[in-house]
Amino acid sequence: MAVEKKANGDKVYGPYEKQAKDGKRKIYVTRKASGVVTSTTKSRKEYEDRNGRVAKGQEVDHKDSNKNNDSPKNLRVISKSANVAKENKRRAKK
Repeated sequence: MAVEKKANGDKVYGPYEKQAKDGKRKIYVTRKASGVVTSTTKSRKEYEDRNGRVAKGQEVDHKDSNKNNDSPKNLRVISKSANVAKENKRRAKK
């Protein structure tokens, strides 16, 4: 297990594999200096490491809908409502 120590005292552990409806997803767990524990997906962590924090109400989207493709060129930030609409459209085609 890798541990990344941030300058602000936070510690990031992972990645861990999490079972999800669409298969295994990698997540990171962060223990903040304040003691709060949070988790985030690998794609969001990698996007934020390169581009800064994602604003509230926004999500990291996989352009090609392949959640295993975390290439920087495949990740973008869109609103939660736009991401839900995209996912509903994709599911309707099945």
